[in-house]
Amino acid sequence: MVKKILPSLIILLLLACSGCSSAGLLENRSTEEAQVDSAGYFTITLTRDFGEQVLDTREVQVQSSWSLMEYMQREYQVTTGFGGSFITGLNGVESAAGEEGNSDWFFFVNGAVAMVGADRLKPAPGDVVWWDYHRWSDAASPTAVIGCYPQPFVNRKVIILANPAYQEMAEYCRRALNAQGAGQVTVDKLSKESTRLDKPEAPVIVIGTWPELQKNSYIADWNRAFRRNGSVIHFTDNGVELLSFDGEAVKALGEGTGVIVASSTGQQDNPMWLVAGVDEQGVKEAVWILCSQPEALRWKYGLAVQKGQITALPAE
Repeated sequence: MVKKILPSLIILLLLACSGCSSAGLLENRSTEEAQVDSAGYFTITLTRDFGEQVLDTREVQVQSSWSLMEYMQREYQVTTGFGGSFITGLNGVESAAGEEGNSDWFFFVNGAVAMVGADRLKPAPGDVVWWDYHRWSDAASPTAVIGCYPQPFVNRKVIILANPAYQEMAEYCRRALNAQGAGQVTVDKLSKESTRLDKPEAPVIVIGTWPELQKNSYIADWNRAFRRNGSVIHFTDNGVELLSFDGEAVKALGEGTGVIVASSTGQQDNPMWLVAGVDEQGVKEAVWILCSQPEALRWKYGLAVQKGQITALPAE
């Protein structure tokens, strides 16, 4: 698990490269990958308040060698700070500090929070770049989100892990992912050990009830470290707590609750998605949304569902 770091240091690092993507993977793309065909397109979306309000969405034609900053300056009214690498304002929505907290722009690429500045990142055809203006605190921020689905899995190998009782649901998800453009999708059994989760070779989707999932050492550790890893949920013996942007429990849900959340332990790690439930009914609801209502994930950091009622995360 990620070692605890002083929250203020984490925030400074995030701000220094805001508009920043656990897409350190993107920073390390090969020269051949960076010199893409200008006929390709990628998507830029601007939202605020953790995706609650969509401000703009547009497709942008890829220009070989252009950085994301160059695209942003062409497409929007941009103000910058920190030597020009940090976007402080887009179309008049500016960084702010006050009694109610600090607000800034942060961005994700294909569901991964940016860990390099927009001036150092080169979008590729098909990328989904999501800028969100929101409040932040000294609490850890999410490292991966579900709102760019299905892009984190498109043309990529995907591993689905589930206990035998949920193999049918796992197969349902496999077919849905294939229909959304995923590459090779394999279904395997979830073991009690952290194998395949601490450093996954591909994006992983874990399906199951919390009483079963917590038997896996990695997932149990991840849940205990919710204040340090930027999680938007915390499972308890009585159900699941929905967390605010500052990591505090806002609401607790019990029987019939399902969640879809994403996490990553580092800028070059593949994400782990939990499609989980307090009980079997919760798992069924979460799986149904992922596979049959994927539009419900759009521009959300995570979600909880109970009796068909979806709550966007982080909670208010």
